[in-house]
Amino acid sequence: MTDLLAIAAHPDDIELYVSGSLMRTADLGGSFAICDLTRGERGTRGSAETRGKETEEANKIMGIDASRRCNLEIPDGDIRLNEENRGRLVQAIRHFRPRILIFPSVSDRHPDHENAHRLVREAWFTAGLSAVETEYQGRPQEPYRPDIQLTFCHVWEFEPDMIVDISDQFERKLATIAAYSSQFTIPSVNTNSDTNCSQEPETLISGENFMEYLIARMRRWGFIIGARYGEGFQKLDSPIKINDLRDLL
Repeated sequence: MTDLLAIAAHPDDIELYVSGSLMRTADLGGSFAICDLTRGERGTRGSAETRGKETEEANKIMGIDASRRCNLEIPDGDIRLNEENRGRLVQAIRHFRPRILIFPSVSDRHPDHENAHRLVREAWFTAGLSAVETEYQGRPQEPYRPDIQLTFCHVWEFEPDMIVDISDQFERKLATIAAYSSQFTIPSVNTNSDTNCSQEPETLISGENFMEYLIARMRRWGFIIGARYGEGFQKLDSPIKINDLRDLL
């Protein structure tokens, strides 16, 4: 069992939007795992092989190994809501058995992100059905459905229900993003230099403007909670059980 399982459509999505919160959980003694749905092979920049190596580097920075991160190898740009894809994701959920499931919000400019949301929602429900049998490494899996579902936003923003203070993890978060040197330009927060090893065509998120926007969003969310940087989430479904209102303090 793990505390958090973060699911995203492409390698680097988790690093961009929730890696600070994952590392904060680990810093506080918790555990997390990551599930990428595709290898990102249809991306404008880089290749599946390049992004695989970049993911390994990002994993080192986050402090996890290959046993804590899986890739379902669903075709990039074609995340379909079908039995095969749902079954793969059910296996992952039952394998990691997270207390909290983290995945993309329902609305975004990229269809893969929206379809990832819908696929996770279906797999979350299906994973709890005893009539649906799955195996992992030749062994039958027990039904399991996480109690809490949280979503994160990509380019299209939402107003979060909760914000995690990632001030202490911010520099490491930037390092995990910089690991994907084929994809992004990272403005240094300390100097005027940039980290950009790619000469490939620009995309909406590859340029310096996007990273400045992302950092500004983290600063805005941090300011709201009296911190330097923050990552925001929305909660789905039923209210969270609180045994004592002081648990909120």
